[in-house]
Amino acid sequence: MLSNLTTKNFGKGLKLIVISALFVALLAACGKDEVNPSLTFKGVEGGEVVATYKDGTVTDLEFNKFKSAFALLQGMDEALLDQSGFREAVLEQYITYKILANRTTEEQQVKAKEEALTNFEQVKESLSAYGDVKDMLKEKNLTENDLASYIMFVVATNDYILSQITDDMTKEEYEANKNMYTLYDARQIVVNNSVTDATTQQVTVTRTDEEALARAKEVQAKLAAGGDWEALAKEYSDDAQTKATGGVLKDYMGGYWAKEISTAALELPLNEISEPIKSAIGYTVLKVEARDILEYDAVPDTTKDLIRNQLSQKVTSKFVEEELPGYEINMTLPELETPETTPTATPEGDAETPTATPAS
Repeated sequence: MLSNLTTKNFGKGLKLIVISALFVALLAACGKDEVNPSLTFKGVEGGEVVATYKDGTVTDLEFNKFKSAFALLQGMDEALLDQSGFREAVLEQYITYKILANRTTEEQQVKAKEEALTNFEQVKESLSAYGDVKDMLKEKNLTENDLASYIMFVVATNDYILSQITDDMTKEEYEANKNMYTLYDARQIVVNNSVTDATTQQVTVTRTDEEALARAKEVQAKLAAGGDWEALAKEYSDDAQTKATGGVLKDYMGGYWAKEISTAALELPLNEISEPIKSAIGYTVLKVEARDILEYDAVPDTTKDLIRNQLSQKVTSKFVEEELPGYEINMTLPELETPETTPTATPEGDAETPTATPAS
């Protein structure tokens, strides 16, 4: 949650939002000629410096543009980003973008600009569902060019990170985690520790671990005795996706399961009904009917792209933890204004000292 965001844990968990489908996988018509994104925001001359780092500075004017675009595209209240801890984390993210995006080659920057223009049109179309885009931009003191430049930062950063991932790295990741990338035809019955109604979002069933295990063992015994998967899945399974279909999964990638289940699926003999497999949410009874374990050279490009996206998070985290400290970032953000409040009278003896609580 955003309320847990700090510069330290933001960096460690930093995914830079560069894998977000909103920016990486958008396909749309080319951008308009008057929009000319770049790796610098326009009209930010003369601002006050709010951060310095090796080989660079950040002014309040450019940071405000980045922060506003970030909030707009994440659907966030910008006031949250102006709280202590949050704004430092976003400023660190902006500096990270500036460093990595500017490591791209001239050819990569041309490509990033083209992608940004393409994505910009799709982003505008998506935002238009919530109101007039021009009004949204005006409210946040942004231009279309600012928004397109923000997107170019994201795309260029992503392109640089992906360029650091070699085929050998991708192969090594695949070999080490075949359970995640193998495709399965399988059946499953899932017994959860708790069940939430999809419509009301209210918890309707709560089980202890012992109760969930006992229920999973009960259905496993019935399946092992030749019980009907369709009937038993409807009666016992808490998985909405497969409950009504006899627990059937087709061409299912192991990475969609919890690690405990994908590991078991890789080793389980075909057509054998497993013992209940424990995971964070409860227990799963599994039968693998087909398993397509490919040699790396036969792995489809779509799967390799997924692997590279996984690796990009590791590359980013390595940069943040090992390289970023060497840039000696020094933030000089202005002090936050404390809003004045008028105390209200309370009955004598009942007064309490107010305590600050983080926004959620």
